[in-house]
Amino acid sequence: MVQQKRDKVVDAAYKVMSEKGYEKASIKDIASEAGITPGLIHYYFRNKEEILTDLLIASSRQYTQDMQRLQSSVPAEHLAKAALNEPKDRVERQPDWYKLRYELFALGLRNPQISDSVNALLGNARTGIEAILHKIVGDAGEEAASVAAIMLACFDGLALQKLLNPEFDIDGAYLELEKMLRARYNITD
Repeated sequence: MVQQKRDKVVDAAYKVMSEKGYEKASIKDIASEAGITPGLIHYYFRNKEEILTDLLIASSRQYTQDMQRLQSSVPAEHLAKAALNEPKDRVERQPDWYKLRYELFALGLRNPQISDSVNALLGNARTGIEAILHKIVGDAGEEAASVAAIMLACFDGLALQKLLNPEFDIDGAYLELEKMLRARYNITD
C-alpha cells in the first residue's frame, strides 16, 4: 500500500514537473494531481528532492525494461534500426519525457542531493545501449562503452533540437547516425 501511494505521487510529480518544471512545481501541485493532501505527501517523502530522486529511479527502471523488451522482441538483424527508432520516435510520442529529462540534467549539475541519481540514470542508459550494441555485433570491442556514451549524447542532443525547432530534420539526422554506426561496425541487412 505504501509503495502504491509513493508510485502515485511519483507519477503525479512526473506530470506536474514536465509541465511546470522542477522549480515551479510545488508539493501542493503534485498533491492535487495525485488526488491526495500535501500533508500526506510529506508522510511518504521528506521533500521535493526525494520525490525527484524516486522519479529518476522509476525512469531508469522503465528505460531498462523498454530496452530489454526491445532486445527480446526484435531479431538481431533488425535490432540496430529498431534501437535507433526508439529514441527518435519518443520525441514525438513523449516530448514531456525529454523535457523532464533536460530539467533533471540541469538540476543534477546544480543540486548535489540528486547529482548521483542523475549520473546513475545516465550510466544505466549507457549500459543499455552498450548491451544492444553487443547483441547486434557480438563483440563490440573495448570501445563499446565510449560508443554507447556518444550515442546517448546524440539521442539527447537530437531530441533537444527537435523540441526547440519542430522543423528540425530529425529523420535525416538519425539516418546519418545509422550510416555511421553501420560503417563503424560493418553492419549489413
